[in-house]
Amino acid sequence: MTGFAKFALSVQKVRAAIHNRRKAGAKDQRGSSLRNDLTDLPASSPWDLPVEIQIRIFAYSGITDFHPLRLVCKAFCELLTRNEHEIVRQYLRLRRHGTLPSPIDDDRTYTRSPSDDVVLLSDLFPPSKSARGGHLYTFKYLHGLRRRQMLCSRLCHYLADRILDRFIQTEPAVMKASFPAKRNERNALVNRGIASIRFHLAPLMYYTLYFLESYASARREHTNMLLQKYEAGQLPVPLPLEIRQRMYRELQIRILRSPPFTNTPALVATHHCMHLLVSYIRYAMSPDGQAEIDDSWISSLLTLAPFVRIVEFFSAEIGDGGSQRTQRKDFMYNFYQDTTKYEKDHMNSVVFARASTESLHSSVEDIWFAAAAVELRARRAIPHDVEHVWVWNDNQVALKTYATRLRDHLTGDVLAGIYASTSAAGDDALSKTGALKDCQWRPISSQSLRDEVPRRSQNTTISGILVTLEYENIVYKAALLAETNSSPNQRTGSTSLPLLLTRFPTALRQTFITFLSTNFDTYCSPLRLPSSFLCAGLETYIDTLRTQRPSASDTVEDVIKELQLTLSFSSSIAPALRSLNVSVARSSLVGFLRDQPGQSAPKSRSLQHKLRSPFIANLTSYLDTHLAMKLDLDGSSSDQPAKHHVRLSKVACAAFVLGGEGRVKLVVAADRDVGDGSEDSRGDKNELALEAGEILLRSVIRKAVVEDHSAT
Repeated sequence: MTGFAKFALSVQKVRAAIHNRRKAGAKDQRGSSLRNDLTDLPASSPWDLPVEIQIRIFAYSGITDFHPLRLVCKAFCELLTRNEHEIVRQYLRLRRHGTLPSPIDDDRTYTRSPSDDVVLLSDLFPPSKSARGGHLYTFKYLHGLRRRQMLCSRLCHYLADRILDRFIQTEPAVMKASFPAKRNERNALVNRGIASIRFHLAPLMYYTLYFLESYASARREHTNMLLQKYEAGQLPVPLPLEIRQRMYRELQIRILRSPPFTNTPALVATHHCMHLLVSYIRYAMSPDGQAEIDDSWISSLLTLAPFVRIVEFFSAEIGDGGSQRTQRKDFMYNFYQDTTKYEKDHMNSVVFARASTESLHSSVEDIWFAAAAVELRARRAIPHDVEHVWVWNDNQVALKTYATRLRDHLTGDVLAGIYASTSAAGDDALSKTGALKDCQWRPISSQSLRDEVPRRSQNTTISGILVTLEYENIVYKAALLAETNSSPNQRTGSTSLPLLLTRFPTALRQTFITFLSTNFDTYCSPLRLPSSFLCAGLETYIDTLRTQRPSASDTVEDVIKELQLTLSFSSSIAPALRSLNVSVARSSLVGFLRDQPGQSAPKSRSLQHKLRSPFIANLTSYLDTHLAMKLDLDGSSSDQPAKHHVRLSKVACAAFVLGGEGRVKLVVAADRDVGDGSEDSRGDKNELALEAGEILLRSVIRKAVVEDHSAT
């Protein structure tokens, strides 16, 4: 084959290879385009959730979280901006128990009923109206509510502090004779007093702030109207100061004759709050009352920047958060700037005549007091009855209010209540619970312990409150229990709940106790149960089981099962031995319940407790005979040395646990294993165990009542 022929054959082979490669490339192109089409399909993301669910998720955030969430990413910013109206509405519904704020009108009145702070604030300060109809629910509106709540909360705290400080200074003999001598206990008492006064002042401060802001808004609108008349030639000369003051008083009377002040108790309560506020401003300037005070600057303090400068004034007076000298300089500078800005206002200088020697309100009486006196006389409310004190009994709204405040206390939200940092979140037990989903306060009736339907003849008074905290992974509960029979020396208008039972981690329990001490006139301390009470509680439980079913000899064994007693020793006689456990097996319980021949019950039990169970007496005799331990567990012998050095510190069994350091546990589950008998027999034993547990619980409540009365 010639060279040309070889070359032609090589060219054909190359052409065939190129052709085959092109055909293979076309197939790959069709396959890759198909794969690219598949990969271009959008993947699932959190934004695939329905917008209603996204709005509800964001509504659980705090007010201060919305702006940082906008900065997280562009998607968050677009979502929050696009759904701002719906998120704010949902946020308010969650904190107003399903309702939305509505503007104040003539058909609506307000009282001092225990409403949530958000409900009262948002009703007093509703969102502004939109030009297209409806209202503008914006994040700015929520921040405005939060700003007002913070101002009122701080001012209430400062006033409460000044009230108690004045009482301590003017009544040293009463403080020394009637209050604890230890400084830490006295400080704790003062803090409880401040919290109680602050709690009762909060709704009144909202009314006061509403009046001052409404008055400032009415003055601006009135000045604009006069300016329009002046520019139209209907007001030839500037108005003198006398006419100006008369106009402003008419504006105040108009506000007092519109809701919420159409309700006379609300008007009276706000009048008292205003008087308290002004009197303590005067007292701060002249504690001895000797110096003459120019009231005109107090009126300027109330009108130019409502509550803002007053909070700065009291903060500088107390020295809260820094140097008093620096705070006073800042207050004086800011107050001077306010007065200068008002004096240089163009509209005021055009409409009103200048009076350099006289201020706008020559006396503090020109703010509220003169107009309120006219209105109170017109309603025949001078003199008036003492204001009623509200308590929680039979008031479901109050329980919802407390539940909302506790939830906000735990989550750190400041709008609906007093702010508290969630320091408990760092606890190991709480780190696994997840987020707080729900908080409920429910009444406990006297019949609900046994799940019985109360008869009409039975007393259905509330005997406590059940607090439920539902987290994502666990549910915690606490119970505030009251004595069924009210004490004759109990104060009227108050609710006594002497016993608190909690099933909380340590950090959560401390946070809950802080919430109670902050919002109520209460003080929580561990209930110490003496050895005699533990013995009496054990014998009461056994006696209930035996007397209700004397024919069934196995009831005590099936309910109590194994019994364990913990004996604690004084360090003076046993420095290396802190405690000793005495276990009584299930099979040995019957032997300790038999009456021993020739043995009489101790006088203390026979006379005081009137019990028929010889368990403690037989156990004491057994320990004395077999272990040479002469004990006095129930305190029946007054001259025994063991009474001062050995005590019963814990009683534990399958039915209950009683601890001397304030531990109480009752096991009353209906499906508990109580033996191998028939179903009816198990049901009877469960009912009997439930009744014995209820009797034991009531004895603990009575013990708490006795301790409460002895402490007060």
